[in-house]
Amino acid sequence: MALVRLSLAGSLLLVSTLASGVASADVQACLGASEKGQRARSAGKLREAREQFLSCSSDVCPAMVRRDCAQWQGEVIATLPSIVLGAKDRAGRDLFDVTVSVDGETLVRKLDGKSLPIDPGPHTFKFEMAGAPPVTERALVKEGEKTRVIAVTFAIGGATSDASATPPPGLDPADKSAPGPERHHTVFPWIVVGLGVVTMGAGLVVIFTSPALPDGCSPSSKTCVRLTNESATAFAKRQEDAGRSESQPTEGVIVTGIGLGVTAAGLIWHFLEPTGPERTGALRFTPWAARGAAGGSLGASF
Repeated sequence: MALVRLSLAGSLLLVSTLASGVASADVQACLGASEKGQRARSAGKLREAREQFLSCSSDVCPAMVRRDCAQWQGEVIATLPSIVLGAKDRAGRDLFDVTVSVDGETLVRKLDGKSLPIDPGPHTFKFEMAGAPPVTERALVKEGEKTRVIAVTFAIGGATSDASATPPPGLDPADKSAPGPERHHTVFPWIVVGLGVVTMGAGLVVIFTSPALPDGCSPSSKTCVRLTNESATAFAKRQEDAGRSESQPTEGVIVTGIGLGVTAAGLIWHFLEPTGPERTGALRFTPWAARGAAGGSLGASF
């Protein structure tokens, strides 16, 4: 009976010793993770610091260590930057089968649009995909920056290469007058037409308001005879009306002709105004009009 009691006591002592050793090892591991996390945080390695603080905040660690590590982990998560990777072809289509490495370390092998944590600082991103040359992008990621988009464009696909290889139907490859921006009729020709119509109206008013040749005045001799008992003032007025009856219709015809010319120039400008795609090297006709004169000019750009 004494031997049984002695054996039982020894077993209990052994279990207690082993449990004490395991607990001591857990405490040492928690303290070590806490120290590593603080060193990594000071060095700017926030991802490593987050993992170390996560380890020392587990339930197996002492309450004081667990509390500090949980607080530090929250602070690190708040300042840990994150990025979103993207890639497109020249047509703007999203690409997915792309491998991305950061500073020589493979980060992802396929793009899925999810944000990824990254340490702050300058980084070199290398995007690689089959059938295309790799694209390198350098970026300075700042502490606390969230969902920073790092996107590149691969030199594949798109309408650029197709357009350079095959010209549009009806376009001579040797034709240097390539289509440019679409052009439309402008309002300026109609402004000229309106100015011409107003001028024509003014000329007609001048014609129809011309006074008739007064009595006692000869259109052939262009003189007037003073009537009996006519005052000097009335005689001078009659002579003035005689002069206006001859000159005013002529002036009205001239003004009307100018208005007609300006109207015609505006209409010609409208119908000859270039529309559609602009082509370099094409001749352009630009009408112009001024008081008493009208014309046009030819020009071209190369």
